[in-house]
Amino acid sequence: MIDIVIVNYNSTSYLLECLESVYRHLGDIPASIWVEDNASTDDVYQIQHRFPDVILSCNSKNIGFAAAANQGMKKGQSPFVMLLNPDSYVLEGFFQKILSFLENNPQVALVGPKILDDDGTVQGSARSFPTPLTALFGRSSLLTRIFPRNPISTANILTHACDGIQPIDADWVSGACMVVRRSAIDKVGYFDERFFMYWEDADWCRRMRDSGLKVVYFPQAAVVHHVGGSSNHLIFRSRVEFHKSVYLLFEKYNPSAVFSLKALVMLGLMMRFCLISVWYHISFYLASKKLCRCKSDGEKTASDSRLVILRVIARLNIGGPAIHVHVLTTRLNPKRYKTILVTGVISHQEGDMSYLFPEDFPQMYLIPELKRDVGVGADIRVMMRIFKLLKQFQPDIVHTHTAKAGFTARLTVILYNCIFGKNVKMVHTFHGHVFRGYFNRIISSLFVLVERFLAIFTDAVIAISQTQKKDLVGIYHIASARKISVVPLGFNLKPFLSCGLLEGLFRKKLGLSPKTLLIGIVGRLVPIKHHEMFLDAAALFLKSHPRYDVRFVIIGDGECRHRLELYCQERQLCPYVVFCGWVQNVASVYADLDALALTSLNEGTPVSIIEAMAASVPVMATQVGGVVDLMGLPEGDSSNAAYRICQRGVVCPSGDANGFAEGLSCIIHENESRQRDRIQRARNYVIQKYSQDRLVSDMESIYETLARN
Repeated sequence: MIDIVIVNYNSTSYLLECLESVYRHLGDIPASIWVEDNASTDDVYQIQHRFPDVILSCNSKNIGFAAAANQGMKKGQSPFVMLLNPDSYVLEGFFQKILSFLENNPQVALVGPKILDDDGTVQGSARSFPTPLTALFGRSSLLTRIFPRNPISTANILTHACDGIQPIDADWVSGACMVVRRSAIDKVGYFDERFFMYWEDADWCRRMRDSGLKVVYFPQAAVVHHVGGSSNHLIFRSRVEFHKSVYLLFEKYNPSAVFSLKALVMLGLMMRFCLISVWYHISFYLASKKLCRCKSDGEKTASDSRLVILRVIARLNIGGPAIHVHVLTTRLNPKRYKTILVTGVISHQEGDMSYLFPEDFPQMYLIPELKRDVGVGADIRVMMRIFKLLKQFQPDIVHTHTAKAGFTARLTVILYNCIFGKNVKMVHTFHGHVFRGYFNRIISSLFVLVERFLAIFTDAVIAISQTQKKDLVGIYHIASARKISVVPLGFNLKPFLSCGLLEGLFRKKLGLSPKTLLIGIVGRLVPIKHHEMFLDAAALFLKSHPRYDVRFVIIGDGECRHRLELYCQERQLCPYVVFCGWVQNVASVYADLDALALTSLNEGTPVSIIEAMAASVPVMATQVGGVVDLMGLPEGDSSNAAYRICQRGVVCPSGDANGFAEGLSCIIHENESRQRDRIQRARNYVIQKYSQDRLVSDMESIYETLARN
């Protein structure tokens, strides 16, 4: 038997969903359900028609959560009492799991389940008793959002210490959903009704713990909680009551505190209340300005209702981002979108892909200061130039690509929105990231913090692979899973699908016979690509196959070229390695390769692998970033091997030259039928996954969603 008490205030639409979930998952467990309504005005009586067994009591005024919950709890007699917010719904197996746990653990008085946001993110519902720092590092504070794993928040939010399976002791758990023994209520009493709303759950749990009872967070049972479903109807009062309850909790457990300390706490709470209120009114003002502007723009631009997209990329150097930007700039529906492209300049060592755009391309703006290199003065000038473009074109959406463009342009949009009361939407695409492999640990951590801050104001964050999204959400905590969408890259694959027509041209250019084994690597000669590992693997391969006629070709250029040429000399590899520089018709290269290599330390979605798969070239790569998604799941049992054969290619750990060399040998000697099947799977996969049309369709869908909000 269990008594379920739900306190409702103008959340009847949520309440109907809540009750439906309760009845759906109760099974054969006997239950009595009381709904204590605090003078709602949204037709709460409709629940009696949908759920006639629910006992509804309506108060003549809003008496607060604690008092209304007490009314409901006093009406029942079951050994267990469940308190549930109306804007929550229980998930499958909830009652069986949590009641079984209580029956098998008689020392536990109160249990809080796992509570999830709408997007599946786990809320920090199990916590330590509050301290003064909780105001700064609470569950939803700005500092915690920017620094989610800081030691103060981690110590305060005990959910972080849970593995998601095993129960843990907690100081207190959220009143959004809790199950308590009636014997515990008899011992410590009901909620303190001086708490109108907020913190009554913390006070109740503390009283239980002070009485020697145990409070536990039990993650095996779960509910989903629409945060603020009730309090949104009392925004100002909820803020007042929150801060009143904080002071009441402080005074209740610090009765001997000196007057000066009490005054200081009260002053601090008043300042916090004022800051939050000011921020709310600023946000309300900006939203109002947006509404007025939308009405005005609707009148002024009835003849041109296109969405204006300002697209910003740091530079159009050879690689996936430039190709990606070219597709989105030139292939969006021109009747619906007007795109302005803003780009910087490449360094003298980089290959240039600006040839993708004709010289007379009308909506392309060059900012010379927008470079890969970090420079405060140059970045400020970039922001000033972007600010002028924002005023000139008044875009609906600013979409940034690459880290430097993402930082300067998004920061500029934030300032622009605040100064002029605009609401320009922001989208940022992570083509890769600079959090690993580029800088030392301190600098990398700083970039992570900057991206977390910018993500707060960014309306949509785009990852180009599922693995990258997992990293951004689970490892670096850049944004919630709900905010990050996966939009794979899109390419014109036709030149690679038909590159067989070019077979022999590249070999002829190099003076190589058709029988020469040709293994190539395509990409910028920069540290993150780790070409040294490619050369080390080449040396090992040559040592294992001394009679092979083989050449290792390096396609690309960059800052590391001279160093790599010296490295070849040191390893006595010069007769076997060819530095080709950038090759514009790269399809001719793939037409003659026997295998493509990739040795990167970090990757988003490597273009060279997609091109090679389209061209039916076997791939050997390090298992980093988006490579995992491209290669697919491992085949067979290769747990003891230095490399792993996957659905669409062969991988080895990053930095393992021995494993890489063995993987190359496997590709060269593999059964022809098995290799042909893998190559065909890879080819079909990239045709389906990485087309231009799919990319354009995905992005147009995201733009339209932002335009409606």
